[in-house]
Amino acid sequence: METLFEYYIETDAFHLKYAKGEPAVKEQEFHDYNEFVFFLSGSSFFISKNIQQELAPGSLILIPKENFHQFCVKNPKSYVRLILAFRDTAELSSLTAEIMDTVKVISEPDERVVSEFEHLMEIVTSALSDDEKKLYIRASLHHLMIHLKMTASDAVCNHMRLSPVVRQALAIIDEAYTENLSVKSIAEALFVSPSTLAHKFSKELHISVYQYLIKKRLSAAHNLITHGETLSAASAKSGFRDYSCFYRLYKKYYPS
Repeated sequence: METLFEYYIETDAFHLKYAKGEPAVKEQEFHDYNEFVFFLSGSSFFISKNIQQELAPGSLILIPKENFHQFCVKNPKSYVRLILAFRDTAELSSLTAEIMDTVKVISEPDERVVSEFEHLMEIVTSALSDDEKKLYIRASLHHLMIHLKMTASDAVCNHMRLSPVVRQALAIIDEAYTENLSVKSIAEALFVSPSTLAHKFSKELHISVYQYLIKKRLSAAHNLITHGETLSAASAKSGFRDYSCFYRLYKKYYPS
């Protein structure tokens, strides 16, 4: 089924997408912006490095930049979501650091949050100009950030199903992805066999150790490139040892 986007509006600082149908990305994601995903309807199982759970309609998912995640959609025809994504800015830096510290699921957001997203849907489908809609979206983002600072910690519902070995492997990769890591070196640090680590990691996160490491590095490189680094410099700083391999992978995941 082809993805159907009902509405999309973008500035350099944020974008808002109201969509139904097949996800644009059907595999595991890393990206260089933060996201609020308001799950409206359908059936989706959410996977991240600290949460694995079935999502209920009405759930709000907070996804910080450069955090692995995946939405496993069972019936794309009924999958509807509103996504408010935003990049780090100076005016929101302290709020972003506090609220977007890890992936979170709020299974039952309060009436203020629900109302904010409902109003967003009304505004973006209204007859207002794009500039007026962008003003409203920006204000709504600020309202949500302030409100979540005050209330989110009481409503977060995280379902942890990862084994200690996988949690520790993730910590090693996230801390040292620029170094010369491999399944073998990570397994040795955790005193398990490479096959045990590989099996547990793939089973619990639906991604191999190698693919997780590569996507982590690519996301970091993309962030550096968007901030002015050359491809070769970003490649080296993100842990790639082979530039030609990096270039091929980078163009695959970031074709534009």
